[in-house]
Amino acid sequence: MGKESLHAVISVDENKCVNCHACIAACPVKYCNNGAGEKVVINHDMCIGCGSCIHACTHHARLIVDDSEHFFTALEKREKIIAIAAPAVASHFPGQYLNLNGYLKSRGVEAVFDVSFGAELTVYSYLRYIKDAHPNFCISQPCPAIVSFIEIYHPELLPHLAPADSPMLHTLKMIREYYPQYRNHKVAVLSPCIAKKREFEETGLGDYNVTFALLRDYLERQRVNLAACRAEEYENPPAERAITFSMPGGLLITAERDNPGIGRITRKIEGVHTIYPYLIDVAKTITAGRGKDGNLPLLVDCLNCEKGCNGGTGTCNGEMPMDTLEAPIWKRRAEVEKHYGGKSTEKNRKKVAKVLSKYWKPGLYNRSYKNLAGNYTLKEPDTTQLKEVYKSLRKFSEEDIYDCNTCGYGSCRSMALAVFNGLNRPENCHHYNLSLIKEDRETINTLNRELNVQIEKSLSFMKDINELVDSLNNQIMHQASAIEESSASIEQMMATIGNTSSVAQKKRESIQTLVSNAGRGQESMQETIKAVESISQGVEGVSSAIKVISGIAANTNLLSMNASIEAAHAGDAGRGFSVVADEIRRLSETTRQNSQSIAHTLSSIVEGIRATSGCSSETDTLMNQMSGEINDVANTITELINSLGELSSGSREVTIALASLRQLSVEVKTNYQSMMEKTRELESAMNEIATIQDKN
Repeated sequence: MGKESLHAVISVDENKCVNCHACIAACPVKYCNNGAGEKVVINHDMCIGCGSCIHACTHHARLIVDDSEHFFTALEKREKIIAIAAPAVASHFPGQYLNLNGYLKSRGVEAVFDVSFGAELTVYSYLRYIKDAHPNFCISQPCPAIVSFIEIYHPELLPHLAPADSPMLHTLKMIREYYPQYRNHKVAVLSPCIAKKREFEETGLGDYNVTFALLRDYLERQRVNLAACRAEEYENPPAERAITFSMPGGLLITAERDNPGIGRITRKIEGVHTIYPYLIDVAKTITAGRGKDGNLPLLVDCLNCEKGCNGGTGTCNGEMPMDTLEAPIWKRRAEVEKHYGGKSTEKNRKKVAKVLSKYWKPGLYNRSYKNLAGNYTLKEPDTTQLKEVYKSLRKFSEEDIYDCNTCGYGSCRSMALAVFNGLNRPENCHHYNLSLIKEDRETINTLNRELNVQIEKSLSFMKDINELVDSLNNQIMHQASAIEESSASIEQMMATIGNTSSVAQKKRESIQTLVSNAGRGQESMQETIKAVESISQGVEGVSSAIKVISGIAANTNLLSMNASIEAAHAGDAGRGFSVVADEIRRLSETTRQNSQSIAHTLSSIVEGIRATSGCSSETDTLMNQMSGEINDVANTITELINSLGELSSGSREVTIALASLRQLSVEVKTNYQSMMEKTRELESAMNEIATIQDKN
């Protein structure tokens, strides 16, 4: 039992996936899908490639994965390539399948082989196995999806899986063995099945799985007209009844030719929703030991696709009527019957057997299988764990087990298993969501009741608010009026302040002139004091001179007396000199008297000057005091003017603020009116809500 990474054969366009779970509902092995996120993604190691999800997805989020692009790129690189075409090619390209051979050869494909002939070899291998091994039960394996299902999910059926290759692998081995010129060529398989890639990887045979659907898309994009291409036959001999191998029961139709009546011991079964439940039941039967009691057929002719390979996963023809799909196959069978001798079964059998014997030998087409049970990684919850999962799905009793299949799993237990393994989430369960809705409904009802109470309170509050708003309106009106009156008074006051500031400005100029004049008067007074002091000094000089004159006069008088004495001594001769001496004495006396008078006058003048000087000093002191006081007054007036200027500037700001306040008052009134309207609307809305709530 091993685990192996398997090639992706289906991709998911997550941009288109809407998480609808249609893919899970259609999938026979549901746990290869992970629906735990916002998009459903694929675990390719558990996917069997049945393609059911591709047809089920109406959003086209599931896409085919094949090797078409790699194949055409290899052709452009001139790689050595041959091709094999499945029998369904006649159904998918009706009337033009040989023209397709011609087109491929024109692109560089060196040879094309018909898998229908490989199907003839497959039936031959099956019949030889049944004849030689005498199995009690054998499952045919032309379909790789069925092989993957058994390898991964029911390896107990591996011993009962036909130990012979599929028609495609018979064809590939035939080419390697009997066409040595192509032994080293790569092989492009023109296939109706996306799962064939898995078969090629497991066996190491086959290089490019080119599905018919994407091959047709490529031809349409390239605007290839197959009808204009030359028809080219296949390299191998033609098949006979195996031409019908792509149809349901095609294996039986072919086997009946060599083993008439085999249909009575064969189970023909096809379709995803039929074959896999059947195989599960078969596994249970074999495990129970009842497989040898005639409960099982000898051979199971089974296919994954309900309409066979003609409507295979790589054809996108699943929706077409079966008659439409099979008509080209029946037409082709009629053509090959002529080649083998018409409708004579015995004659055809011998001719076909002779041809097949040339391309078959024991052991060449044997097939073994892998036990991939390790890829199935799901864990089974025990009773306690399952109960906890059910609780997470809000399933608390048997009544909560709906098995409604809206999750896509078909049963609540299967959904619980997916949740337990992290492959899904409770939100994708219908019952879970319904339970939430019920709870939400109860919660809503409770909230509705509470809402009714709150609505009543709100309506009461609305009435109170309306009353408060009316009161506020009156206050706003009074405020607006007061603002208007205050604004007018302040504007008048501002005008008065402006006038006062202007007058004060003019008075400051006069005071500045007075300060200037006082300064000049003080300077003149100081100059006067200096002049008086100078005069006083001059008078004192005169007084000194008078003293000198007085001294001179005294001396002159003394001299005149001496002269008179001398004149007396001289007698008559000195009489004239005596007269002069007398005159000199009188002059001296007069001079002395005048000097005394001048000295007395000067003394009076000096006293006056001293008194004047004292008054001038006092006046200077007073002038200094007056000048200082005038300066103080001037500074005070300046400060007052500055204060008035600031007050005037501040008043302008007050005026601006009042203007803004007036504007705000207007806006408040406007907003109030709007608020009143909104309040009425709110009250109306609350009444409306109350009405709706009553209806609810």
